[in-house]
Amino acid sequence: MKANKLLVSCVLGLALVACNNNGGNQSQDGTPVAQEQAVAGPGPDSAQAQPQAASAQAQTLPEAVTTFLQKYFPGATVSRVETDTDMGGQEYDVILSDGTEVDFDTSNQWESIDGHTKAVPATLVPSSVASYVKGNYASLFITKIDKKHTGYEIELSNGTELKFDGNGNFMGIDD
Repeated sequence: MKANKLLVSCVLGLALVACNNNGGNQSQDGTPVAQEQAVAGPGPDSAQAQPQAASAQAQTLPEAVTTFLQKYFPGATVSRVETDTDMGGQEYDVILSDGTEVDFDTSNQWESIDGHTKAVPATLVPSSVASYVKGNYASLFITKIDKKHTGYEIELSNGTELKFDGNGNFMGIDD
């Protein structure tokens, strides 16, 4: 699985280099010249390459994923995309410019959102889960939510992990 993600990252990087090639940036034997290497690698031009990479990666995402990200994370852009083929479909692990990680299943539905220190968008949290957190942990907020086959697992801003069934009923503290 990690090998597939690395391979996809390498392919995306090579595609970006190919897209940046204007025909005049190669030597006669086809090897890239220093200008192209500066765009692809670290250096003064790497800040310019970053938006191009994010844009190229965002274009590889399905429309449903892009629409979701624009709706729930409007101020963030796609920084990195990792893909994995699972059960005949493509899964996407997206890292946004604000550090939020969103994982999508083969149906392009979110399955995990990790805001790290930021709150998960409230509209993505089932109302019964949100009510429980508000009633029992009023000073905290949800920084991570995972959809599981059995329900939801969330992490609060103080690191406490809670489990809920598929209907959003509290099941216990996750150890």
